[in-house]
Amino acid sequence: MKILLVIIVSYVIGSIPFSHIFPKIKGQDVREKGTKNVGATNAFVVGGPMMGALALIGDVTKGFLPVWLVQRFFSEPWLVVIAALAVMIGHVFPVFLNFRGGKAVATLGGVLFALDPFFGLAIFLLWILTILITRYFIPSTLGVAALIPIFMAVLGFRIEYVIWGVLAFLLLVYTHRYDIQRLLAGEELTSVESVKKYLGK
Repeated sequence: MKILLVIIVSYVIGSIPFSHIFPKIKGQDVREKGTKNVGATNAFVVGGPMMGALALIGDVTKGFLPVWLVQRFFSEPWLVVIAALAVMIGHVFPVFLNFRGGKAVATLGGVLFALDPFFGLAIFLLWILTILITRYFIPSTLGVAALIPIFMAVLGFRIEYVIWGVLAFLLLVYTHRYDIQRLLAGEELTSVESVKKYLGK
């Protein structure tokens, strides 16, 4: 019963489509413009800086909240892992948008900050640094995501969290599958080129 409660609550929270809701305030639909992805980056492109910032805060917060609540009220590490996975799956397959959601990057960040704020901040800074060095968003995101379970194992995180890190990385590989295809085909734009392309539309 406890597991079912955690799954349902975490999934429903993850399904709240902040990146869709805030641009809609300005009459914009992220599913039809920009990258057509229901994520904070596209919310910025389609709805502008304010709507993008609100979407980012919402997506990070919904990743943080279920994990923080489970840690506070339950003692089982596996319940934390279940909450972390369910909230990310809710973002990718939201019940409120016919199961068509975003890529779960911001939500992953919220989960990391709930698990360990200092570790979450370190991963965030590493991600930004990697983007600045490589100039590519997708390889940087997936590369840093792949390092999360490795860093967790080295730093002595619970094995349950390490396993979550592996599963979260695999989920991101799935959500970025078309981006990976473009990357392998040599068609992936740099982060600067992507911004210019979509802001120019």
